[in-house]
Amino acid sequence: MEIRVTRVRKIYSDGRHNAFTGITSFNKRTYIAFRSGKTHVSMDGVITVIASDDMESWKEAAEITDPSMDLRDAKVVGFNDQLMVFYAGRNDDKHSSISFRTSKVSMFDRKCRLQSTHDLKGVPEGYWMWCVKPYRSELYGTAYRRIDGVYHVKLFRSADGIEWRETADFPVPGGEVHIDFDQDGTLWALVRDDCNNSIPTLCRIEPPYDKFSLSRALPLRMQGPMIKRLNGGCVIIGRCWDGAGRRNTRTDMYWIEDDQEPCFIRTLPSGGDTSYADWLDTAPGRAVVSYYSAHEYKMDEPHENEKALAKDPGHFEHTTGADIYLADISYK
Repeated sequence: MEIRVTRVRKIYSDGRHNAFTGITSFNKRTYIAFRSGKTHVSMDGVITVIASDDMESWKEAAEITDPSMDLRDAKVVGFNDQLMVFYAGRNDDKHSSISFRTSKVSMFDRKCRLQSTHDLKGVPEGYWMWCVKPYRSELYGTAYRRIDGVYHVKLFRSADGIEWRETADFPVPGGEVHIDFDQDGTLWALVRDDCNNSIPTLCRIEPPYDKFSLSRALPLRMQGPMIKRLNGGCVIIGRCWDGAGRRNTRTDMYWIEDDQEPCFIRTLPSGGDTSYADWLDTAPGRAVVSYYSAHEYKMDEPHENEKALAKDPGHFEHTTGADIYLADISYK
């Protein structure tokens, strides 16, 4: 598979930390949803939705807020003639591990006017619905929770985006899991596992989605995972870095041909706090990828040792603004 990045442009910037993107096409427009907050970990996050008719000029189309919660990790899909924005909320109640996290969906009409907001039903308390993808007449989502220091990840499905039912446990522990589908309905997943040195796992499950048939650790380190299934393999995109100290962070793209090792494609223009990409096919052999990066604000600086890094109050994830980018992709 020949995969090329033909152009990258910044499409949203306001000096705040804009991050964790989702992208979809709905009613002849392209929508991107993301979190906007003061910093990566501030408690003031809102969900911003921007829209474009041509993927060149972008305007704010909606904003989802909840004064009691930091809203994060937006994913957006067009489904059942509605634009659905899925996201998670966290509050600052350090004494409760259950109420600390909740997953929601806001539903918009064809003109991106808010119709309703719902808590996700059927998702156990404390689980964070992180990725949602449509396939045929249903939605599929991955949700995770940390219990006694161990991450647990589950696969769910839904006919309406509100009522969910569990279909399988992932065969490995992990946090954020991005998914995509083959034309025959096989689901492919890329699992983030920070408890295992951030070594991601490639998983596969076939209909009826009750038992995984593949679980393969990849020979690299990656966070903020994204996976796109193409003919004969998968594109994966995520945050990578150099060796000890997590320096030179950037958003990298790899191609994984079936049963082969990952092959590096290229680094997207990025640095500092970056990643959380999403993929949208626009024509045969053409796609766009949304992602965020802080490289125009502050890059991480080298330290003499990892102890210094651990005590660094200026660590990139905690202090910078970040912008939203869009990359044009061709493949054949």
